[in-house]
Amino acid sequence: MALLSVSHQVPLTAIPLLALVFVPATWALHSLSFRIHRGIYHSFEGPICLACSLLFGPAAAAWVAALGAALNEIVMRRRGAPFVARSWGMFALIWLAGGYAYQAIGGEVPLTRLEALELGRAFFLAFVVAVLNRLVMTLSHRLQGLPALDYLTRTAPRTFLIEMAVMPSGAAMAVAHVYTGPLALTLLILPLLIVGFLAQRLGQAQETLERQVAALDALSRAGMFIGSSQELRPILDLIREGIGQLIDTSNFWVAIYEPEQQELIYEVIYDEGVRYPSVRRPYRPGEGVAAWIIEHRRPLLLHTLEEIQSLGIVLPTGGSGKMAESLLGVPMMVKGKVVGAICTQSYTPFAFTEEDQELLMALANQAAVALENARLFREIERNREYLRTVLDSVDHAIVVTSLDGRVRLVNRAMEVLFGVSEQEAIGRPLTEIVPHASVSEAIQHLMNGESTREETTEIELSDGRVLVAHLTPVTDDRGERIGYVTTMADVSALHQLSELKSRMIRIASHDLRNPLHLAKGFFEVLVEDLKLAGHQEQLASRVMKNLQAMERLIDNLLELERIEATRIARDTPVDMSELVREVVQEHRFRAEMKRLRLWTDIPEEPLLVKGDRHLLTQVVVNLLDNAIKYTPSGGEIWVRLWLEGDEVILTVQDTGIGIPKEAQPYLFEQFYRVHQPGAEKVAGTGLGLSLVQAVVREHGGRVWVESEGVPGKGSLFGVALPAMKQ
Repeated sequence: MALLSVSHQVPLTAIPLLALVFVPATWALHSLSFRIHRGIYHSFEGPICLACSLLFGPAAAAWVAALGAALNEIVMRRRGAPFVARSWGMFALIWLAGGYAYQAIGGEVPLTRLEALELGRAFFLAFVVAVLNRLVMTLSHRLQGLPALDYLTRTAPRTFLIEMAVMPSGAAMAVAHVYTGPLALTLLILPLLIVGFLAQRLGQAQETLERQVAALDALSRAGMFIGSSQELRPILDLIREGIGQLIDTSNFWVAIYEPEQQELIYEVIYDEGVRYPSVRRPYRPGEGVAAWIIEHRRPLLLHTLEEIQSLGIVLPTGGSGKMAESLLGVPMMVKGKVVGAICTQSYTPFAFTEEDQELLMALANQAAVALENARLFREIERNREYLRTVLDSVDHAIVVTSLDGRVRLVNRAMEVLFGVSEQEAIGRPLTEIVPHASVSEAIQHLMNGESTREETTEIELSDGRVLVAHLTPVTDDRGERIGYVTTMADVSALHQLSELKSRMIRIASHDLRNPLHLAKGFFEVLVEDLKLAGHQEQLASRVMKNLQAMERLIDNLLELERIEATRIARDTPVDMSELVREVVQEHRFRAEMKRLRLWTDIPEEPLLVKGDRHLLTQVVVNLLDNAIKYTPSGGEIWVRLWLEGDEVILTVQDTGIGIPKEAQPYLFEQFYRVHQPGAEKVAGTGLGLSLVQAVVREHGGRVWVESEGVPGKGSLFGVALPAMKQ
């Protein structure tokens, strides 16, 4: 209204010049503003307005300044009516005030001379306008909640000096126009436009450089923090701080997406520089900026409130109660998965650029990595706690060691059993905590590669208790060994029962063996001395077979007892090639008598293992004996021996009656016999395969069976023994 009331003071003859030269030049110089500080820009329109005031008075200068600023807000910055009105009023008032102050000290209009007094008055006009401009800007900062004191003490002096340095050119323009006309005025405006253009380009280059440095600094600091911390919130604050050096982050939030709970956790919330507590909200696709970004998996850059509303996004007001005028949001993505969103918004239109989006996207990727690391860390901690609970609920002592035998983890039963806490045990060799020779030997066998699967040993404690320790290698997904697990169970009661059983078997076997030998010897003499009839001879043969079966049963029981009661010497080399050939040769006649074809595939070179030759012979004998017994006449038997990796493999395959699938898990149990057609008349004690398994396990090997349970397709029994290193 004040501007309209003084409009009559503008000379009508000046209006064409104002419309064609002054207003376009002012607008052009406004558009060539250059960055001084973050969010603070400066332009060289002051000399144009000064020349206008010195030529045509305060009203003309106020109109030119107001129109130039308004056109810049509407056309270049594309802001709404409130911003246009604010710029219009500010520039009109300061130039009216400056012009009237100039006239109050005797300044003449138009200015016709550049003598000291006239130049001093013109300089006073410029001084008043510059001071009023800084005071208005300080007040604007204060009202917007921005650091007004920082602007007044740091930024305002710099822009004041720049403006006062170019203001004298406005006085020169006024005098030139008085004496030579509009052409000279226009020629003097051109250098000012060129200076404004160069200053803008220099400011843009400086801004780009600062942006890149700040981005690299923020990325570097975030990367270092990610590598040294598993906490997410400090990293998010660091990212806000880094990007805040380049763009306004006074209104900023970070939302973390929890797909299992279908929730959004707003971990960091700032509105007008004030931090608000974290909140949880339900995730609903299409509702809210975070949901839109997560659903579409791409950045969102909106310059005006109209653009925001056109997308149909529900945008709640912040703590200030204001609606955002522009918005920049990006997804946090890791391994192709969206884990959240980061957004910064402004209450002014066109506050963000494509460069801001690229920077925020790079930092969001760092945040996503941090978020994933934090999630994995929490998951590891939960799994560790779960594992700890499970291990502590087990009565057996459990200890996990590294490849060099140092303790990594123990359960509560281990602590109680050996009187050592986990803190005291961690990092110490297992042999220090369990100082028993058998444990040291078992560990050494595993570490030297002499055993590839499991070591079992007994530990006798000083109080008389007996433990069974199982040492098992731990391998990763690639099959590489990464450590060992040792489990120890208190088997004192079982050990006592086993000793009692062993004594009973020894006593019973001894008491049965002597009478059995006497009965067998007397019966053989009796049969030789008497002439028996046909049916009597059959009965005598049947008695002799049962006596022999009883003898084999007792021998097998004693053999099993010997294996269980004594430890096999492992240091004796045994050539499996020679051993298998000898056993096959001994059984070849029996196979031929049953019209069976016996094939072998045994290498000529020695295949050495460590162990007891007698017991290993029993293994081959039992397997080959079963193959002959359970294969009908006309069938075939294959005996193969080879070296595979660090194991010597023996297989005995036949075309016999086969073994049903449901019976295979029980084959190696003592006294177990398969009941199926074709097996009823086959003599046996049910101890042969259990003897095989006991011997193979005592040698650190493994035994298995393969059969489809179909007559004619037979069975395959395999034995794998640790090969002796050459």
